[in-house]
Amino acid sequence: MKKGKHPRKDVHYSQTTDRFQHRMSGNTSINDGHRHRFRNLTDRFIPGIGTHRHTFNGITQVADGHRHRYSGTTGPAINGQGPRHFHRFRQLTRFVEGHRHLISGRTSVPIRVSGSTHHRHDIIIESITRL
Repeated sequence: MKKGKHPRKDVHYSQTTDRFQHRMSGNTSINDGHRHRFRNLTDRFIPGIGTHRHTFNGITQVADGHRHRYSGTTGPAINGQGPRHFHRFRQLTRFVEGHRHLISGRTSVPIRVSGSTHHRHDIIIESITRL
């Protein structure tokens, strides 16, 4: 180690006192002539040997008069398990109006969302009126 350099200190996440999640956002694949935007936070932390994953679920934004639900599990942590790690994800949405879309990408680095393991997501659901 070079003189004056300190060893890197990774953040160790306490699942009892800290709550860390990842942002997920992007556009779905194009299908049936349109695409949807999606945006959510990861949910449950799933520990593994030397890594971890997260569950996720959400609802796309409305496009072409409808939206799609999706849920899945991220891939394992990439770039260690410290403050700069992220996860890849790839999941098909539920069928709506005879088609589905692919959501895929990578999460943000961890974000602290609260000081406890109890959390709440407020989701605004808009009504869809068919003409």
